[in-house]
Amino acid sequence: MSEPVVVATAADGLQAHFPDVVRLAGGKLVAAYREGAGHISHEGRIAVVASDDDGRTWSEPQVVVDGPHDDRDPKLAVLADGTILLSYFVLEWTSEREHKNHGVQVRRSTDEGRTWGDPVLVGSLWWASHGAAVELPGGDLLLPVYNRPPGERWHRAVVVRSTDGGHTWPASSEVALATGTTFHFQEPTLTVLDGQLVALIRTTVETAYLARSFDDGRTWTAPVPTDMPASSHHALPLAGGEVLVTYGDLSKRFSEHRETVGRLVRRPLETWDGYADVQLYDSGHHDQANPSSVELSPGHFLTLGFDIPAATVVAFSSSAEDYP
Repeated sequence: MSEPVVVATAADGLQAHFPDVVRLAGGKLVAAYREGAGHISHEGRIAVVASDDDGRTWSEPQVVVDGPHDDRDPKLAVLADGTILLSYFVLEWTSEREHKNHGVQVRRSTDEGRTWGDPVLVGSLWWASHGAAVELPGGDLLLPVYNRPPGERWHRAVVVRSTDGGHTWPASSEVALATGTTFHFQEPTLTVLDGQLVALIRTTVETAYLARSFDDGRTWTAPVPTDMPASSHHALPLAGGEVLVTYGDLSKRFSEHRETVGRLVRRPLETWDGYADVQLYDSGHHDQANPSSVELSPGHFLTLGFDIPAATVVAFSSSAEDYP
């Protein structure tokens, strides 16, 4: 594993949070992240950077979303035709802990992230998001969302479907992944595998849960607990059929912080349990993790995280040999 490389530095007075990165067909890397005065702050905005040399150097940040409220948790998806989708959600903070939700938004770029179209709303107005959209073999798109609908006590995880390449995401397409009865289901991500979809879902019992779909996300198995103490995770399907899972480690096995760890799930059509985790990065600050990874070449990975004291997004590499 390598020493961290600085991907981007936040503007003066701001911090960098929640990076996400994708690799385009030609090898270019595009990354997005949120800038704000703190983890929770009203002026959150989203910037984008790019790299043409496998993450060794990066372009100057370009602010691409800067609305009147907190634009947060950007996620990127690359479609088969090269279109990039940028999803995020918007909060209007009315006090330190209270807010109005303006929903999940999606913008699209057809020029490798240089320009972005107008936002479109995903499903119902109350959703938040953490996982990126995925493209199914038949061309439909699914985007995982979560939150507590009006009148409900517990957060639920849901998928919303687009049948027109991400131009619309109707609320009528929403399908529940997991509905809480004693704890919250939050921050779902989706992984497209051979013949199935896997949803990995953060919970408030500090153990990630997993559900599967065998019909392109129309129905899902009951979520079951995993052995991953995962928060703010990312799951990357690899060229060889494995899945690289990176996440913030709530168990703090390697340090006193929620550092970034990873595991290589070698047979993802089976259980995701039983694999050893490897520490990838620790900034030394309690606010960290939210990783995102790409595969630069078979068995060689680049993962992004953030460093609050330095106000930077950082990248660090690993390889399949690093994972037991």
